Amino acid sequence: MKANRVARTGLIIAAAVLAAPVVVAQDGPTRSIVELTDGLYRAQNNNHHVTFLVTDEGVILADTINTEFSEWLKGEIQSRFGVPVRYVLYSHHHWDHANGGGVFADTAQFIAHENFPANLVLPPADTPLPANAAELDANGDGQIDSSEATGNFANSLHLYDVDGDGMINGAEATRGALNEVRAPDIVFKDRMTVTLGGKSVDILYVGNMQHTDDMSVVLFPEERAVFMVDYISLGRVPFQTIAANRLDALLNSIRMVEFLDFDIASPGHGVVGDKSSVAAYRHYLEQLRDEVAAGIAAGMSVEQLQESVTMDAYSDWINYENWRPLNVLGMYNLLTNEPY
Repeated sequence: MKANRVARTGLIIAAAVLAAPVVVAQDGPTRSIVELTDGLYRAQNNNHHVTFLVTDEGVILADTINTEFSEWLKGEIQSRFGVPVRYVLYSHHHWDHANGGGVFADTAQFIAHENFPANLVLPPADTPLPANAAELDANGDGQIDSSEATGNFANSLHLYDVDGDGMINGAEATRGALNEVRAPDIVFKDRMTVTLGGKSVDILYVGNMQHTDDMSVVLFPEERAVFMVDYISLGRVPFQTIAANRLDALLNSIRMVEFLDFDIASPGHGVVGDKSSVAAYRHYLEQLRDEVAAGIAAGMSVEQLQESVTMDAYSDWINYENWRPLNVLGMYNLLTNEPY
């Protein structure tokens, strides 16, 4: 089956979902709540999404995104369904998916993989600035102050700044923008089942990959749906340069999801799809790997590969124009520097 035909399956499902009532902030983030199937919902904050299950006894929520979104979502859940959030299941610890959990701390228990808590610990004080931060350190003092910060360091300085001195040191930059990530109350090793209001939800560890060592997916068995974040996006090419030195581990983690029993795939980024959409994402990575490897064997340069490896079957995917050349670059670097 051609990949673009597979991708359209997910896009058709997404179109049906997006036909549901949408809530959009006038002068702020684009936000919405749509029903995927009976009692199961997907909530949007710009290009980030969470999934949650409503039961008579409360809500099981997968991911929190940030504090402002969580405050909005808490109000929406209360006004629409009249029940509190009882469980928060974390996909992983990264700031753009796990911040803001404290909003639900008055009613919820928090669950994550056993590797999650260690990622919240501040590294030693003498940790140097990582490369992406060091290049901003204009005065060479080993820290980033507000005048030097750009991009995410500027936008989220308060989330990095553990000691409240208005600067980001090496330890804080290495740890990440995690000041508003609430630590889990319960951790698990391989798989855990949460039961609430007669419904059961599973959270499963999908393995250690370069993206993170605490990545989990959330399975809603009765609703036949799965929620996955970052390492699988549907209808969207991989993020920029594909930082995946452990490519085999990444592909195996995708296959783990394909082995699950579900009809609806609800990703943290991209469109809603199905099992074939998950397979299409893996096929993209495998085709990219094979075509770049063939070009390397033929002595082609990165620039030549970026011209020739067009991945045309995926041209209707989100960010294809901007990220495909970066995907080729990332795969080239992976195959020339890291054996697999």
